[in-house]
Amino acid sequence: MSALPPESTSLQSLVGQRDPREPRNDYQNPFAKRLFLVIDSVPEMQRALAMTLASFGAEKVEYASKAADALAKMSRFEFDVVLCDYDLGNGYDGLYLFEEVKERNLIKQSCVFMIVTGERRAQRVISAAELGPDDYLLKPFTGEVLAGRLERAIRRREAFRAVDEAIMRHEYLAAIDTCSRKIAEKGEFALDFMKLKGSLALRIGDYDTARTLYMSVLRLKTVPWAKMGLAKSLTGLKQYDEARMLFEEVLAENDRVMEAYDWLAKLYRSNHALEAAQQTLQTATRLSPVVLRRQKQLAEVALLNKDLDTAESASRETLEIAKYTWHRHPIHYALLARVQLARGETGSATRTLASLRRDYRYNETGEWMATVVDSQIAQQSGNRQRAAQLLSEAEKGFDRLAEDLPPEAQMEFARTCYQQGRSDSGDRVMRDLVRNHHDDEALLSSMGDLFDEVGRGENGRQLIAENVQSLVELNNRAVREAQAGQLEAAIDRFLKAHEEMPANLQVMLNLVNAIMAYVHQNGWHESHMRRAQELLVRVREQAPTNNKFQKLLQAWRLLVEKFGRPQWMV
Repeated sequence: MSALPPESTSLQSLVGQRDPREPRNDYQNPFAKRLFLVIDSVPEMQRALAMTLASFGAEKVEYASKAADALAKMSRFEFDVVLCDYDLGNGYDGLYLFEEVKERNLIKQSCVFMIVTGERRAQRVISAAELGPDDYLLKPFTGEVLAGRLERAIRRREAFRAVDEAIMRHEYLAAIDTCSRKIAEKGEFALDFMKLKGSLALRIGDYDTARTLYMSVLRLKTVPWAKMGLAKSLTGLKQYDEARMLFEEVLAENDRVMEAYDWLAKLYRSNHALEAAQQTLQTATRLSPVVLRRQKQLAEVALLNKDLDTAESASRETLEIAKYTWHRHPIHYALLARVQLARGETGSATRTLASLRRDYRYNETGEWMATVVDSQIAQQSGNRQRAAQLLSEAEKGFDRLAEDLPPEAQMEFARTCYQQGRSDSGDRVMRDLVRNHHDDEALLSSMGDLFDEVGRGENGRQLIAENVQSLVELNNRAVREAQAGQLEAAIDRFLKAHEEMPANLQVMLNLVNAIMAYVHQNGWHESHMRRAQELLVRVREQAPTNNKFQKLLQAWRLLVEKFGRPQWMV
């Protein structure tokens, strides 16, 4: 939290107090049974807020002094109210924490998330919070002010209890159905349910539903969140020019809607307008510098633009921010080292490597990534024999770790293979990546950038196209078999594909779909259903918002109910 304002002489001037011994009527008290979380790095402010909450009847309050503690507690408990200071230290702010907990699905829809901030931060927080948390509270404030703001926010959020359970279980289609019913009732919070329905439709990739919803909102009222939602929907529907104009319009009206910069930059990058992408990201990072994905995207775009000063600055920021978040990963060290090597600074890259080894000692993935970076440094230093030895060592580790490595880490290894003339090894990695992520357009675009970088642009594009096409043809053959009633043949085909591409979500879901069709037609099949259940659980862990998964999850529940097997519920 920021230091106390100069005019403040006591905690009471920041948080007004009542006598906590005053009797309160619990029947009228909306706070008595709710679970609160106070997030503040200053113990005195924690105590002050605790006294204030107690004064108007809050009985259950937890505390966290830093973001990591808050995330841990939100993983364990279902909070009803979160009061979070804006400044959490180490460049990490409350809005970023809010973004993270929403991304990780750590708080229910009915949870009130309120930002507490000092006057000098107010305009920045108010603007940035437009599409985010429920409210903001300016210091100094009284207990009466806090109680009044909380009562209003709780009443609004209470309406969302109807969808809490479905969303916490990642059952987004059921949650969307509930929103539709609430909207049809035309109650006090109909607009809030429209906002929630739109965000859920976007989350599962149902862009047609989202577009229709946001357009209907905009016919009622021009609000920034609906414009943003419509622009995202149009992006998903590949109507890029219309989306770009809407994002630009949002920023023209409010240049602190930070999410709009990120989406604009993605559109520019996908259209190979790298200068525009970099300028957009630089503007955004000046306004809000502590968002990891934005700094990382800036580092990557600047590197592609050969702007190595900006690339190094952004990659350093990425690494620094990541240290205090759940995004922390050895790949951030590799990115910085790659920029330093591009600048010819092997000494700096060696120091980055030393930090990676120190910070990830006894971590198998970290040690493997360090070997890859060490090989790059040796290659650039002219020690080709050592570079080759290290790369061979990394290749053995890759075969062991590949299934758990994120695509970026696998691409870093492939890049090293290409740089050292081991194109067969690089192609093998990239081929498997395409086959396991053939429908991830952003990843395929990044792979194209890598191929261009290492001088294999044409060969790389051919590799991508051939493997995407092979997956499409495999799926089409299996679908034709299923339509012809040859369900066992379709299952066998998808089983073989799954063995070859164990991380391909579409193959997993197609296999589940074929098994469910078989059971509908031929009756319960224990081993098939066990395999399908395992795959559904795995997909839910990896990609719970996948649209096809959501539809299959509903069909799965109906199937196990039909056969009276509640123990098979996912």
